[in-house]
Amino acid sequence: MALPCLAMSEKELFRFAGEMAMRGNWREAKFRWEQIHREQRDNIRLLNNLAVASEALGEIDDARRFYEDALGRGSDTRIEDNYRRFLRVLEETGRADAEGGDAVASSASRKTTKGGKPERVSVGVPVPPRLELAGIHSLLVASFRAPDSSLLDINRELVRFMRSEFSKRTSLDVLDVVPPPAIPEQPVERLVANYEFWRHLSREHEADLIISGVVTFDRRDASGFEDQDIISSQTGQKVRRAVFVEQEMFEYTLDVFFMDGPTGRLLFRDRLQRSVVFRGQMNDPITAFHELSDSMAQDVLAVVAPRRRMEPRLIFRR
Repeated sequence: MALPCLAMSEKELFRFAGEMAMRGNWREAKFRWEQIHREQRDNIRLLNNLAVASEALGEIDDARRFYEDALGRGSDTRIEDNYRRFLRVLEETGRADAEGGDAVASSASRKTTKGGKPERVSVGVPVPPRLELAGIHSLLVASFRAPDSSLLDINRELVRFMRSEFSKRTSLDVLDVVPPPAIPEQPVERLVANYEFWRHLSREHEADLIISGVVTFDRRDASGFEDQDIISSQTGQKVRRAVFVEQEMFEYTLDVFFMDGPTGRLLFRDRLQRSVVFRGQMNDPITAFHELSDSMAQDVLAVVAPRRRMEPRLIFRR
């Protein structure tokens, strides 16, 4: 796409930047809005757009500065809503400070600005990992406790999946230990508190972090009657009838824990549960298992890897 002509008016440039933002080209959008900002320091809608672009680019300090500058110059409930959402993200990710929200409170006494056509956009907000990874470089995927199953080898499939996902999507050195180390046959709470065992695994395999847990995977008949629209062979009209449908439900539960290798202590624990329904009978359990594993992967990876969460924001096109 050709760049805008240098003779483009500020109004046209504003709209062009808005188009870039709607397409997700936030760097270009911010660059163009900054050009206009040199001449329009008091335009709070422009400041709002710069704040949203800064959020999308992970420039948190710039985003705060632009939001607070906008709300220090006028009052607009749409910008205030953006700013509250921004502060909530900071709080959830541990980056908030004691002064959050002051700009919104002070804007209430300032001149209210109306007009401007807002557009809803989605911003990928950077979210840091849940664990502090300083000093953590290597990861050992140990065995998972799983019941015997005629469907598949649950532990083997889960360990393979975990090792693949952590290798592809994190910077950790995933240790190549085959077969995965077995875990003691203990009650789960006693296993989690078995510091000496986890320290032993850490020393034996030189692992900074160990992941393990308890997993169940099963299927059950979920057949039953459901209403369907059917074309009558006699009248040709659409009629609604209760029809018996054969289907299966696969259920998957994962109690996963991350253990600190050197100390053997629990760093993080989560319980995830998913299910999926397939039409018919005798569906492939491995397909269902990996579909459900994929649906959980982001929650597990978020413990040790940064991610982006899509957040709604409003920008102005003029």
